Amino acid sequence: MSDDNRRFTRIPFTMNTEIKINDRSYRTDNITNLSVGGCLLPVVVNVEPATPCSIKITLEGTTDEMAIRIEGEIVRAAPEGLAVKFVRIDPESLFHLQNVIRYNSPDADTIESEISKHPGIR
Repeated sequence: MSDDNRRFTRIPFTMNTEIKINDRSYRTDNITNLSVGGCLLPVVVNVEPATPCSIKITLEGTTDEMAIRIEGEIVRAAPEGLAVKFVRIDPESLFHLQNVIRYNSPDADTIESEISKHPGIR
């Protein structure tokens, strides 16, 4: 998919992340690109598209372990990693995800516009 067809801006994000697929966990310390609607994780695993997964992004620097927890679906598995579409997120995690994108994007106005047009993840 070309960047012009994407609904949400993508950002690189360095944070401890865990993806669980079929009762197996894979960890990485960065996300190749992250948006309000999905992500690309630098994890190379042979998995079929549409496979359910769960993602936990641990937000460091907080007093309690704060994390963004997302249910997703594998879009593709490629040599550069796993592309995941987000399908379910609780309101608190969505709030934190939106703030991560907002504060790490070079264009906060575009992010605000995207969030106001698509307040959920679908």
